[in-house]
Amino acid sequence: MRSWSLSDKLWLLFAAVLSILFLLLGIVFRWSIRDFFTTEAYRTIEYAQEVRVIELQGGFIPFEDIDLNSLRNVRDVGHIIVFDREFDLIDYYLNRFGTQDSSDKISPSPDSTSRDILISGTIIPEILPAIQSIRENAEKQTSSSERYETLLSGRSLFYVIRNEEISGRDVTMISYMWDTYMNTLSSTLFSRLLLVMAIMTVVSLVFIIVFSRYLTKPLKKLSEDVRMISKRNWDRPISLNRSDEIGELADSIENMRKSLSEQDREQQSMLQFISHELKTPVMVIRSYAQAIKDGIYPAGDLDSAIDVIDKEIQRMDLRVKDLLFITRLEYLSRHDLEKEEVNLSELLEDTVGRFSFQRDDIDWNLNLKDFKTEVNEEQLAIAIENILSNQIRYAKSRIEVTMAVNEREESLLIRFANDGEKVAETKLEELFKPFNKGVGGENGLGLSITRRIIELHGGAISIVNEGEFVATIVTLPI
Repeated sequence: MRSWSLSDKLWLLFAAVLSILFLLLGIVFRWSIRDFFTTEAYRTIEYAQEVRVIELQGGFIPFEDIDLNSLRNVRDVGHIIVFDREFDLIDYYLNRFGTQDSSDKISPSPDSTSRDILISGTIIPEILPAIQSIRENAEKQTSSSERYETLLSGRSLFYVIRNEEISGRDVTMISYMWDTYMNTLSSTLFSRLLLVMAIMTVVSLVFIIVFSRYLTKPLKKLSEDVRMISKRNWDRPISLNRSDEIGELADSIENMRKSLSEQDREQQSMLQFISHELKTPVMVIRSYAQAIKDGIYPAGDLDSAIDVIDKEIQRMDLRVKDLLFITRLEYLSRHDLEKEEVNLSELLEDTVGRFSFQRDDIDWNLNLKDFKTEVNEEQLAIAIENILSNQIRYAKSRIEVTMAVNEREESLLIRFANDGEKVAETKLEELFKPFNKGVGGENGLGLSITRRIIELHGGAISIVNEGEFVATIVTLPI
């Protein structure tokens, strides 16, 4: 199946729109122009009748009342004038043209004793097939003026029958006009419309070419940039100086590139960290095992040597568990976190109770509130344990744990503070980076894991220096 490019689709859309537009213009043109010129034809006929009536009355038309446009078309109007409603005289003239059988119609000849002229005008051969229907309409008409239309040999004949009284005599004026004038004007206008359409097509083609290039050029560039990203070559920034949706797409791709680049650096750092952290215990275990094999006991005796090996194995086990937990957090970040209603004050009291026995010289100050919210208890407990572990490691003699609810911002603030040494301002943000091991730290993953857990709950965590305390502040939505 053929794959259509964006340019092809734009051209196809343009052709479809243009075709529909031209079709609608053609239909509307023929429909509206016919109505317009039909009205104009009747107006011309009625104007010609006005001129003829004035002539029959022996008058003249003032120059200022002359419609020059209509006057030019008056010559295309024919007249049949019947005096005193002597319509039977029409049959007489029809018989002269041989259009009627004398046995069917009584055809009186003009009466020389009649007053003056009884019929005048021009009956051209082209209208003879319709003259009978014209006569019948004239005889039946009771209004002063009526418009009629009839079709003869594919051509329209417009005629107006007007009843007038002139000099005491009834005058019936039948004025007619073919659609030749209308067809001529329609053809002229249609040809001009075609010319305008052709010009519009050329201009539109130029516009669509320019617009297509304007639209597809940045998309091709973005396609090439994404192709480079797929090859893990994400060092080149993506920048498009546009403020439309394509510019927004470029910004999103640039953010993705930065995120992938950051993740790649973190992975590289993780691999280096894993290599370093696992290499040391492996070397210790291997050297102790080789020494035991050679009958040498580096720790003094066999039990001490085995204790060293067991300690290094536990250290390796801890590293592996941390790495597996980070992988699990990455999975949870792409899925909805399972939450349940938890009493946070009870969770904090229970965790503090378990950790307080690690150091008897620390004074614990708890200021908690009975508050329940939706969290993942297992994950949040791990984050609290990591925070308390750091608090115990660096505290001199005092640790504070407090809770506060900000109802206006709909958030819960949990503060962990210890009276240990201050942290340099330049290093506060770096503490949350993976494998950034502080003084006395174990593996540099605790705070990184804690931050990811808090962010999975839609919260935030920070470390600040507060007077004589170093505080870890956790903010959770409620």
